Amino acid sequence: MLSTKRAAAIYALVVGTAVFVYVTGGRILNPTYDDWLMIGDSAQHYIGWEFFRHTPLFQWPIADNPKLGLEVASSIVFTDSIPIAAFIFKPLNYFLPATFQYFGLWIWMCFVLQAFFAWKLLSKFVSDRLSLVLVSSFLVVSPVLIYRFIHQGYGHIALGSQFLLLAALCLYFDQTKNTGRWAALIVSTILIHAYFIPMILAIWFAWLLKSSASRASRLRHLLVIGFSVITTFVLGGYIALGPDLFLGSSSVTPDDFPYRFRWQPLALIDSGTDFSGGWSRFLMDRTELFGDVEGFSFLGSGVIALICILFVAIVAHAISGRDFGSWKHSTLTTVLSLAMFLTGYGLLTQDQFSVLMFLVVATTIVFLAYCSLTGTNWIGIGKHKALLFAVSVLALYSMTNRPGVGRYTFFEYPLIPLVKQFTQTFRTHGRSIWPAYYLLVVVVLIAIFRVFGKRVASLIFLVALAFQIVDSVPAISISRERFSPDTSWTSPLSDPRWAMFATSHKNLLTIPPLNNDVEGRWIAFTHFAANNNLGTNAGYFSRIDPSDLEQPTEKIHQGFMTGRLDPESFYVVTNDEYWAGVLSLGYRYSFVGEIDGFHVVVP
Repeated sequence: MLSTKRAAAIYALVVGTAVFVYVTGGRILNPTYDDWLMIGDSAQHYIGWEFFRHTPLFQWPIADNPKLGLEVASSIVFTDSIPIAAFIFKPLNYFLPATFQYFGLWIWMCFVLQAFFAWKLLSKFVSDRLSLVLVSSFLVVSPVLIYRFIHQGYGHIALGSQFLLLAALCLYFDQTKNTGRWAALIVSTILIHAYFIPMILAIWFAWLLKSSASRASRLRHLLVIGFSVITTFVLGGYIALGPDLFLGSSSVTPDDFPYRFRWQPLALIDSGTDFSGGWSRFLMDRTELFGDVEGFSFLGSGVIALICILFVAIVAHAISGRDFGSWKHSTLTTVLSLAMFLTGYGLLTQDQFSVLMFLVVATTIVFLAYCSLTGTNWIGIGKHKALLFAVSVLALYSMTNRPGVGRYTFFEYPLIPLVKQFTQTFRTHGRSIWPAYYLLVVVVLIAIFRVFGKRVASLIFLVALAFQIVDSVPAISISRERFSPDTSWTSPLSDPRWAMFATSHKNLLTIPPLNNDVEGRWIAFTHFAANNNLGTNAGYFSRIDPSDLEQPTEKIHQGFMTGRLDPESFYVVTNDEYWAGVLSLGYRYSFVGEIDGFHVVVP
């Protein structure tokens, strides 16, 4: 029989790769295929890397990305370009092709590592190999994972690194000291995406509270973690923005509706968003909850079916006081659950059926939380008050200061300055539900295995997993379309004069500056600038104070007003009225006119 480590590696490689190909088609593994990235946030991530790869190898700060944004430039961290991957590939830049993207490789790694840590985590509770293969697969095909790669039609690739949460839970349930592993995990998290940092630290803190280590040992552990965090923050480029790091809005004001990026409890059974289609034919797609898109946390049809089965077992146990370890009782529970599911679906409207499922899910969550608080051994999950508290705090944060259910907001409370500053940094609150989401799914899987035994549980898992995969086909079809081989992008800057201007100038400047403009013009200009080693003030800058753009913009404006433009730069005027004003001034330049439909001035 294979060793546990080898089995985990083989499972992760086979299942992770299979799901990756199923979801994406696989073509994005080609490092020279970048067309699929040239849209929205994906373009921001990729172009950040395109600029960074051409910076000096031994620069300081090492994460600096000075040509992207010029006066408002920061570091590779703030383009969400997965800094840990950028740091790995940058020293190899000399050997890399002119077009090179590692984001397809990262998505593949996300699925493989999700499978690996799912196996490692669940193997602590599930002893049967067949059951382990099946339960781990639920976490690999989790809607909340796959959705991140197609979010808003383009995806947030770094946020697909949800294996970090499973790795943290692995360490939490490990009885050993693990200082080195915690340090490695936290450092990796900082160098992947900032939104995972408070989630991982919350789980780490829960582990620290339950640790039985001596005071001296804890102090050494804290010193190692503290040193690792501070060093990584400095080297990773988080300090590049200075106080601007804490800028942003919490996106929860009435004026922002429906873009209130909160989580609300109905999201657990809300099967779709405007961006990914429906993840279930049976459960409602509440499209009017569009604003809760960042709080998308659909459990999956199979997991909800498992919760229904567990719910019936809980009720039966409460009535009879008997466990359901025998084949007879296990089969009866499963049949009753299936009957409840089919009867409800047949007699109720889809909304009514979804509400019924929500009540079942909510009741089961309350019961499982009670078991965790009291250490009830009925399902064998043990007593974990600190972990429950940590994920509950994150769940409360995910609801913002305007908690509610569906479209209804219960109340609104003001934020104290310290908390408000935190919410400005981590302004997309809904993502903070992920630790609670994964913990819930893991506990449900463990409970089913413990309650029904490996023989019945394996059959239940197989049917539920197949149900979830088949029921999510519409959403997966949209995902495959997102990564389709037919996806192509052609730069609108096709005239050879662009290249001629690039060879004789250092910067490409836009006025008014392009910052994630709706038309996506910033993508064309930043891509061109990166490939021609130019600096540019165009880009997608989400962490700057708008006032930071005023001084450099005024400098360009004064240059146009006086006819004294920087000779090392050439200019693209992005506003028709401003262009009319430039022409009316009548100053003579090397070139003034339109190229590929853009207004261009070359001093």
